[in-house]
Amino acid sequence: MILVPHDPSRQNCQGSDSASLIASVRCAIASEVPFDVTNLSYRVLGDSIVIEGNVVKRSDAELIHRIAEDIAGQGRVIMRVGGINH
Repeated sequence: MILVPHDPSRQNCQGSDSASLIASVRCAIASEVPFDVTNLSYRVLGDSIVIEGNVVKRSDAELIHRIAEDIAGQGRVIMRVGGINH
């Protein structure tokens, strides 16, 4: 697996950088978590990645957030993921 860290200084190739960021985060989350994440959606907003959807537990959302920040960078992940069972 090739993970591409987010580089906000690459403004002139934002389209390909955004696609690689989404692919890297999606792949890392899918391979690292022990639960189904096919109901999550990913998009880039400015220099951040937005992850939206629902998971079973709030702790699952926290795990997803940590994995995404490892790739995108601290403070560059916007979570709109709710836990069905708190």
